[in-house]
Amino acid sequence: MSTSGSRSGGQTQRWPPRLMFNTDGNWINNYQERHDPSDLTRLIGPLREAGVDLLSVLIGIDDDLTWRGSPHGQLWCDNVTEWDVDGVPTDIHGNPIAEDGAVHIHGRATANRQATNAHEELFNTIVSVIEDGHDLMQIYVDGARAHGLPVFASMRMNDAHTDSEDRMWYGRSTLKIERPELLIGSAMPEARHGAEWTFSWMWDYAQDEVRQRFLGIADETLTRYDFDGLEFDFCRQPPYFRGGQAVQNIPVMTDFVRQGRDVVRRHAARRGRDVRLIVRVPTSIGESLSLGIDTLAWIREELADAVVVSSPGYCVTRADIAAAVEAAGGAVPIYRGFDGSTYGVSPHEGYERNTPAVLRGAALNGYRDGAAGIALFNYDYGTHRAGPVPGDYHDLTDDHLQTIRDLRAPEALARRNRCYYLGGPPKPSGWGDYRPVLPRRLALRGRGAGAGHALHVTIADDLDAGLADGRIRRTELRLRITDYEASKDRLHLAVNGRRLPFAPDRTIANSAGDEWLVFDDPGLQAGSNAVLLILDGAATPQPWPVLHGLEAMVVCS
Repeated sequence: MSTSGSRSGGQTQRWPPRLMFNTDGNWINNYQERHDPSDLTRLIGPLREAGVDLLSVLIGIDDDLTWRGSPHGQLWCDNVTEWDVDGVPTDIHGNPIAEDGAVHIHGRATANRQATNAHEELFNTIVSVIEDGHDLMQIYVDGARAHGLPVFASMRMNDAHTDSEDRMWYGRSTLKIERPELLIGSAMPEARHGAEWTFSWMWDYAQDEVRQRFLGIADETLTRYDFDGLEFDFCRQPPYFRGGQAVQNIPVMTDFVRQGRDVVRRHAARRGRDVRLIVRVPTSIGESLSLGIDTLAWIREELADAVVVSSPGYCVTRADIAAAVEAAGGAVPIYRGFDGSTYGVSPHEGYERNTPAVLRGAALNGYRDGAAGIALFNYDYGTHRAGPVPGDYHDLTDDHLQTIRDLRAPEALARRNRCYYLGGPPKPSGWGDYRPVLPRRLALRGRGAGAGHALHVTIADDLDAGLADGRIRRTELRLRITDYEASKDRLHLAVNGRRLPFAPDRTIANSAGDEWLVFDDPGLQAGSNAVLLILDGAATPQPWPVLHGLEAMVVCS
């Protein structure tokens, strides 16, 4: 793909970028201790040195703003008058605060350690930036400019946090409270939060007033600030329409993105330089259609300058990069995007959560499918990086920075340990990822189970060549199974059609007591790998074995 240059804040920037980084808004927390604006941008230099080519900053919290006076939105939580309605102060996740008064905002203890509601503390931090005479977005723009980094304004096109009655209800704006007809309401389509109340406070994009609100915010943002472009984040988050109304509104959503592109083009013409639009969409093109998002149509019509095909909330192995690249035909760069979090995997390289090996595997598959680069989301949120780590969540360790460096270089990824896995959230949600196939109870051969029950994991790497030349030391299959001991003699395991004795070479456990069975050199191959685990016989097992996780490991060091 050709590379072009454009002017950005008086500097020549290259397009397309290789590695994008979305801050998710967490840097505001760094302002608490000293009220020094430089603390808000202290990570930009290390990120730039690690190879980040484009910074994307969230313009508010959830789908509201960090500034006052907008005709289209409000300062997040500016309408809240009572914070401690239950008489029990809570942290950002709704958990009661400990007796020592440590308030945690996204993993960081507040400076004053008073027993205040953590949402109130976050709101007060945003207000303090304003009252100190600063503008948060301008601080980010200036910080990026100082490091020669293009900076985009990221807009969440919906957000489900406010659906939860016991957690983030504080973020319900005056408009949402006074205009319920603009919301999805009841019955509630499957979403991230709030299913217990079957009422969604998320915006209904079938309403023209909702679409005009977001277009107005897009125009206002580019009018107020010298951003290099906008990011429309459709991963944060479905649903966008009331139950049963998504498919019929596909043309409505496509036209909305078309109008968003027109807003960006008008500002480019006004400035006399490139201003671009990035859209972030879920990993499954088919699942996205069921949400009202026609990814291929957006690509073919070139409604965006770049399309990020991204896991909405985690890093998962499977994504429709190849199909998106084919539809783009070289006209629109396609990016493999993911959150820094993973579903539960075995310990790797000393980490028990969000292991870098998972990110490396997803990234290398993306490159081999034709991705122009990687878009990393939520990696500045401490619990969405490899951990546990000592010290401050919000400071990146050398290992975290090395992971970022690796993600921009396919040749480096091919020489690092990688994990290609299947897993799922505790409660499956309709976000637009491929639907999780695990956990599952093992099916019975005597009742018809067979090859069709195989699970498939893709490894875009020439494993045979890598093993021959020493780049790869070995491959592993790791399985987390519960309640299998009584049925051990009935377990039928096959990899790519070849049956393996159910005799693991060793086990690996984490601090929570979860255990993985490890099979060395199980016969993995380049491309799709079929792993079949079922039970012989027809008798009902007692207890019934459950497969919770499957990992194909490529071990290089």
